[in-house]
Amino acid sequence: MNKEERHYFGEENINEALSRFKRSLASGRKSYFDVSEFEGIVEYLLDEGDINTSEIAARQGIQIHPGAVPLQLKYAQVLLSKGKYQNALKYLDLAEQVELTNPDVHLMKGSAWLVLGEEREAERSFRKALKYSGVEKDDILYHIGAAYVQSGDIKKAIQYFERSLKLNPENEMALYDLGFFSDQEGEYQKSIDYYNRYLDIDPFNFSIWFNLGISYNKAGEFEKAVEAYEFAMALNEDFDQSLFNIGNAYANAGKYEEAIKKYTEYLEFDPENDDAWCYIGECYLNLDDHDQAEHYYQKAIKLNEENDTAWFGVGLIKWVEKKWKESIGFIKKALDIDDSNTEYWITLAKVYNDNNRPIEAEKALVKAADLEAGNTEVWLTWVDIFLKFGELENALRVLESGLEKSDDSLLKYRMVSLLLESKREKEAFAMLEVAMEQEFTQIKYLFDVYPKALKNKRLRKIVDDFEEANE
Repeated sequence: MNKEERHYFGEENINEALSRFKRSLASGRKSYFDVSEFEGIVEYLLDEGDINTSEIAARQGIQIHPGAVPLQLKYAQVLLSKGKYQNALKYLDLAEQVELTNPDVHLMKGSAWLVLGEEREAERSFRKALKYSGVEKDDILYHIGAAYVQSGDIKKAIQYFERSLKLNPENEMALYDLGFFSDQEGEYQKSIDYYNRYLDIDPFNFSIWFNLGISYNKAGEFEKAVEAYEFAMALNEDFDQSLFNIGNAYANAGKYEEAIKKYTEYLEFDPENDDAWCYIGECYLNLDDHDQAEHYYQKAIKLNEENDTAWFGVGLIKWVEKKWKESIGFIKKALDIDDSNTEYWITLAKVYNDNNRPIEAEKALVKAADLEAGNTEVWLTWVDIFLKFGELENALRVLESGLEKSDDSLLKYRMVSLLLESKREKEAFAMLEVAMEQEFTQIKYLFDVYPKALKNKRLRKIVDDFEEANE
C-alpha cells in the first residue's frame, strides 16, 4: 500500500486499526484485522522505523490470511528492511506463484538479489518488473535505481533514474536523486540542471534551493550559490544553516569580509559551532590579519580541542611569521588528530625545509606520498627540498618516482627544468614535447621555476614551432 493508497484507505481508519493492534499486543490477545488493515498497519510501522513491531503485524496478518499476497509482500518488505534477504526471497517466490504479473514482486526480488551480490538474477527480476509495469513503468524504473543506490552502484542507479525521468519529466523523486547523486559524482552542472528542473515544478521547496546552492558552490558559481541559499532562507527562516553556507560561498569567492559577516550572523544562532569560529579565522588569515586569525582559531580550539583545522591554521600563522618551532608544534597537533591529511604532511615538510631540517622534511613527504601518491605537490615539494641543498641527482630520482605515480603535466615541465640543469638537453626536449602535447598552457610554469629556459634558443624554437603548428 503506497502513500496514495493509504490516503484513500483513510488515515483515521489506519490510526484506529493501529491503536487496536497496539492494545492487542499489550493485552497479549490477537485481534482480527482484514488484509487492508494489516497492510496499513505494517506500512505505517515501517515508515515510523518500528521494524520489529511491523514484523509482528505482518506475521499475524499472514497467520490470519495465509493466502493474501499483499501481506506476503509486506512481510518480504519487512524482512528486506531487517537484512534477511534469503527469507524475503522465500515469501516472494510464494507470491510470484500466485501473482506472476505483479511488478512489485519482481522489483523486490531484484532488490534482494542485488544486495546478495547476484546481479544477473537481479537484472532478470528487474526485467520482469518492467515487463509487467504497465503505466507505472517510470515508477518501477525509479525504484530499480533506488535498489542500485542501496547496493552502492551509483552510476547504474543514475542510468535508471534518467530512464524514469525520460518517461515522466516531472518525476520529482527522480529529479531530486539525479540532482543529489550527480553532485556526489562531481557532475555539478548536471546536478544544477536537475535541481532547477525540480524547482520549475515546485519553486517553494527550500531544501532543493539549499542543495542547488551546494552544487553552485562546488561548480565555482559563488554568486548563484549565495542567491540559492538566500532563497532557501526566505522560504524557511529557521534554516540558519543557509547563513553558514553563504559564508562558505563568499569565502570561496575570496570575499572574506562578507564571509566573516555571515559566519558571525550564523554564530548568533549556534555560538558553540567551532567550525564557524575556525572559518572566520581562516578568512582573517587570508586578509593577512594574523592576530585576529589566531584569536578565532584559538576560540575554535577552546570549544573543540579535536578541531584539527584550527590547530593547522595556527601552524600556518606561525609559519608565515617564521616561528618554525611553534609552527611545527601546531601542525603536529593537527596531525595527532588527523594523520591522514596529506596537506598537513606537505606543509610540515615545507616548514621543516624552511627551518633547514631536510631529513625531517623528507620523512614528512614519505608519509604524504604513502597517503596520496598521485598528489603533484608532494613531488614538487620534494624536488624543491633537494634543490635547496644542491642535491640535483636526488631531485631527478624523486621526480622520476613521481612521474610513475602521476601523469600531471607540471611534473613533466619540472623534469624538463631538471634535465636542462643536468645538461641533458636531448632528454629535456623530448620530455618538453610530451608536456606540450598534454597541456601547452602550463609551459609558463617551466619558465617560472627555471627562468634560464627563456634564454635557451633551441628550446624557444621548439616552443614557437609547436605553438605555430597548433594555432
